[in-house]
Amino acid sequence: MDSNDLTANLYFAATVRVAADTSLTRLLPLGLLKEPLAPHESFSQRVLIALQALGVIEPELSLSNAHDWLMTRDWIDLGLDTLAWRICWAPRDCRDRQAVAQELLRTIEPSEDMLEGLLVIWEDLALAEVAQYTKLMLAKSGYNPDWVPLAIANIRQALAHFSASQVMHLVNIALRTVASTHQRGGVASNRLGEVLADSLGSFTRRAIQERWSVRSVARPPELPVSAIAAMFSHEVTRLDEEYLTRSPSIVVIEHAMTRVRTLH
Repeated sequence: MDSNDLTANLYFAATVRVAADTSLTRLLPLGLLKEPLAPHESFSQRVLIALQALGVIEPELSLSNAHDWLMTRDWIDLGLDTLAWRICWAPRDCRDRQAVAQELLRTIEPSEDMLEGLLVIWEDLALAEVAQYTKLMLAKSGYNPDWVPLAIANIRQALAHFSASQVMHLVNIALRTVASTHQRGGVASNRLGEVLADSLGSFTRRAIQERWSVRSVARPPELPVSAIAAMFSHEVTRLDEEYLTRSPSIVVIEHAMTRVRTLH
């Protein structure tokens, strides 16, 4: 892992903070964490796969439990959420690298390249926040949470103009359209996910063209702040509440980081 790689260091530092055991030799399975690693479970899995590819961790598998994965009748319960990981470094090396990563993240200078990197991370996190919110609201409304991938392109488009919390409001409006369409029975139930995606795209375009004053939605208690989001918003960029209430942009990141340096 390159000590200068912003994303890798953020992933590593957050993962060790939230998932490592006290001996710094292994990571708990995602399903056993007291707080989420990332805003969306697929994002959390992506983080672990990325760290594995970088040689930081490896799956904690052995011949003794290979039979469980090969022959178990409960295979549906086996997945990345149940898999523990072994840290490939010695505890002292892990502790030293974690300290280096945290120092790097704490003292980032807002250069052009660094700001571009931070923007990419923020865009990824914002998309994950809205995707997880959409999944939650679909489930609470009695619809299929697996419809979310159909709306990802339109969520990404909306985030280019609105904050994550504002896009959550647009999602709520789109869900009302889904509900009314469902009640009228004009569309087959297995196509309501397309209605969600199309409605979100339509409301986003109208909001932009008609200059709507889109209100913000507060984070539901069912969606606690993830470890990566907390580190990114409070320790790295100092965006704090603007992490959810502003549309991702370099200007906002630079202002937040400059503001903190001016105050201190």
